[in-house]
Amino acid sequence: MMVDEATFDILIAGGGLVGASLAVALRDSGLTVAVVEPVPPKADQQPSFDDRQTALAPTSRRFFQNLGLWDAIEPGVAPIRYIHVSDRGHGGFTRLNADEEGLPALGHVAPNRVLGAALRPAMAAAATLFCPAHIVDSQPVYDGAAAGEARLAARKVRIETEDGERTLTTRLLVVADGMRSATRDALGIETDERDYGQSAIIANLRTERSHAGVAFERFTPDGPLALLPASDNAVSLVWTLPHDEAREVAESWSDAAFLARLQDAFGWRLGRLEGVGQRHVYPLVAVTAEQFAVERAVILGNAAHALHPVAGQGLNLALRDVAALAEALGGGPDSAARPGPVARPGSAAERADPAPDPGEPSLLEAYARSRRSDYRRTFTFTDGLVRLFSNEFLPLVAARNIGLTALDLLPPARRLLLKQATGAAGDVPALCREP
Repeated sequence: MMVDEATFDILIAGGGLVGASLAVALRDSGLTVAVVEPVPPKADQQPSFDDRQTALAPTSRRFFQNLGLWDAIEPGVAPIRYIHVSDRGHGGFTRLNADEEGLPALGHVAPNRVLGAALRPAMAAAATLFCPAHIVDSQPVYDGAAAGEARLAARKVRIETEDGERTLTTRLLVVADGMRSATRDALGIETDERDYGQSAIIANLRTERSHAGVAFERFTPDGPLALLPASDNAVSLVWTLPHDEAREVAESWSDAAFLARLQDAFGWRLGRLEGVGQRHVYPLVAVTAEQFAVERAVILGNAAHALHPVAGQGLNLALRDVAALAEALGGGPDSAARPGPVARPGSAAERADPAPDPGEPSLLEAYARSRRSDYRRTFTFTDGLVRLFSNEFLPLVAARNIGLTALDLLPPARRLLLKQATGAAGDVPALCREP
């Protein structure tokens, strides 16, 4: 029910995959949660629930399993049983096999709409949803301490809905509204950006041969090219090219010309490339928020760190952030997986026994500090791959191909790579471990 003013423990700006996941992870925490999302789920502009595909690491599969959502997601996904990494025009390659690594799968490829279909109703049951609505501004609310000693106690957020403006007060504002987040910028949080000079072409393909659960990561002089197994025996394409070339190839070329160029870049391991769906182009920029938490606010998802899509690390890193934050706020595998309806009061002020303060500075500082190492490790991994394989300096080409061959022949080295690629490196949050 829509009200003119309301108070919540946590207000999430953004109801896409990341914001929705946090709302569900907090559903049994005892905290009141609201989500402000500007785009209806079935709108063309809603990137979290469209037909693009997302690669889920095993940690993300465990996350959704611990939330009780995997049974709804699994029928629509395709498992990655093998990964084949190669360097176009050179001899080096590495192969990864789920059976050899003792895993049921190296990952899964899920259509965003499948993830959205599971997350959306779960979010609506776990939180008060304002949609379509957008944040107009936010103002600090201080406690009643003496002058000079006032403490930031909450944030008052003004939102615009179809019915007019509303004012929401929250003890913790979670910013999960994307790479170009106006909410993050309004908090005064600056970002570091790295333009890779590339754009990614995203599309779904039909191929002559079955993908057989193999994910291909092929490095070319123009940038990485990935073909991922998808449901219904389709293949999901992520093809990076220089900005202008990517837009021309995706938007101006016929299907036949597009497939011929792609066939030349990828090769014939899947036989003839027979058809291509709608093509989308996304400029590739790495964006990092200089702070992951400030007073009464946390930055999540692409608002905190947008990565190059090589190795499919972006959403998986974000879900580990969500898991860690949910655990810090009182969520976790024991509470989040409990079935059945959750009794939630309408506002934090109505509770006789309020939960601990979710915006406590020491809690947010500890969360931000704990997530820095995972972010740095993952950013170094993805950025390093792009830089290593985009350099055609002959000694470096020789060295990287020797390295690929060594990885293929040396299981211990291969497992180190796999540990990072599957999200298992470092201290993994409990929500991302086996239930």
